[in-house]
Amino acid sequence: MAQLPRKAALAGTLVWIAWLLVIGPPTVAVLVAISPLVIVPLLLQAIEPGSDAESRPESERRPARLMQALRLAQLPCALFLPLGLSLRPGGLAMLACLPWAAWTVLAAAEALRRVIALLRRGPAALLRPGPAPGELAIAAGLGFPVIGSAWLLCDRLELQPLGFSPLIVILTAAHFHHAGLSLPLFSGLLVRRDPEPWIWRACALAVVLAVPLVAVGITASPQLELVAAWLTAAAGAGVGVGMLLRARELPTIPGLLSALSGASVLAGMVFAASYALGEFGGVPVPDIASMVQLHGAVNALGFGLLGAWSWTAKAPELPSSSA
Repeated sequence: MAQLPRKAALAGTLVWIAWLLVIGPPTVAVLVAISPLVIVPLLLQAIEPGSDAESRPESERRPARLMQALRLAQLPCALFLPLGLSLRPGGLAMLACLPWAAWTVLAAAEALRRVIALLRRGPAALLRPGPAPGELAIAAGLGFPVIGSAWLLCDRLELQPLGFSPLIVILTAAHFHHAGLSLPLFSGLLVRRDPEPWIWRACALAVVLAVPLVAVGITASPQLELVAAWLTAAAGAGVGVGMLLRARELPTIPGLLSALSGASVLAGMVFAASYALGEFGGVPVPDIASMVQLHGAVNALGFGLLGAWSWTAKAPELPSSSA
């Protein structure tokens, strides 16, 4: 069971590459699919107890049955997504994406379980030095993708909630499968790694607040959208610095992956902050098409994919020397 997510990620990578080469799907679809197929199983591996289980919260030392079910069901549910994203919008495309949507509902239930366990400690635990802010961020990272899958189903049915354009609908799905997944999980793992510095705990809490606030701002208020986007950028930059600092303490390959991930999110947050400010002023820079290519690809492939591998990669074992 412990190695199942890593094997699922490798299988998902092969499926994703084959789909990319054979079908040649649009960029946004490519970015949406890599999260369920590759990044999600890697991060399921990262958040499960390992050799450092004694330093983790009691609720994480014995994975719940629901968490085990999530690991078992992840790959079968994600495998249908390339088909759903390749078909013309309609009932068949929606049905192909439905297994993944069901998986995210289960993940949201696991997230709710974790949040309830945190609330039992009292809200004050989130403000004190300790692991609580990180665990809240990890719960959020498990819960946010259900919002993305709901928007993905809308896209496949050609629905336009609140009158948003089809591009915004699919981009919202992508947002909650990447910023809603990797950013809170990485911030939570940084707190687990070192819960004492206030900066990592502040980043974790800011991510939990900012990621959904961006979506609310887009819907309700340009001013709120600008504030939420800049809060996300600041929190993301903090996580990027954490990934860079963490890289110094890791073996060569995981360290390189962590450093590249940190550098990627720093670049991606510059794009995000610039776009939000320009859009508020009426002249978004870069434009939306460039944002998909630059911000989306850098965050999904650089930050999310490389970062997820950095949390699960193991240093090669050196051969033992005989006296």
